Amino acid sequence: MDDPHERHADELEDQADWLEKGGDRVGDQIKALREDWESKKSSQQAPGAVDAADAAPGGLGAEEEDSDEDSS
Repeated sequence: MDDPHERHADELEDQADWLEKGGDRVGDQIKALREDWESKKSSQQAPGAVDAADAAPGGLGAEEEDSDEDSS
């Protein structure tokens, strides 16, 4: 019979593997979305797809520029 600690360790390792694979999938989705967004910004088929600074008439205000830099 297996030691309960070994079984628990195996379960935790399986969970860690599952979480790592999930993280990789999310990372792949983020990469694909960024690539899609960049292609839409440069495409004539999506004329409204622009960066916030380009979309703001007269440019961003100082407060908006600070918050935009923080989100990068």
